[in-house]
Amino acid sequence: MTAGSIVILLLGVAMLVSAVLLVRSSSRLPWPAIVVAAATSAVCFTVGGDSSEGPTGPSVATVAASVAGLLSVVAAIIALAPKGSEEGPAPRTPIVLSAVGIVLGGLGLLLSLLTG
Repeated sequence: MTAGSIVILLLGVAMLVSAVLLVRSSSRLPWPAIVVAAATSAVCFTVGGDSSEGPTGPSVATVAASVAGLLSVVAAIIALAPKGSEEGPAPRTPIVLSAVGIVLGGLGLLLSLLTG
């Protein structure tokens, strides 16, 4: 196992742990989860772009990066959408969407490590 593989493994595990911590957090602010999901997308694109799959198709990490990035953008749009006139707690939907993106990105990294 090379040093690069160990770094990818540690990043994947750190992403999964951060997703769990963000969902279990009592904070109602969605922005930390959205930022971590965007960072997950960036890391997955970096790892997926580095793999030389050839013309057969994108790597697993690249596909996971695109899904994580899409979910982080959707979560940001939902977080920025104006709420109704009622003053209640902020919905956790952006946090959950971001966490799903983080989990998919972490799993994509681990799967790309196994398949590549």
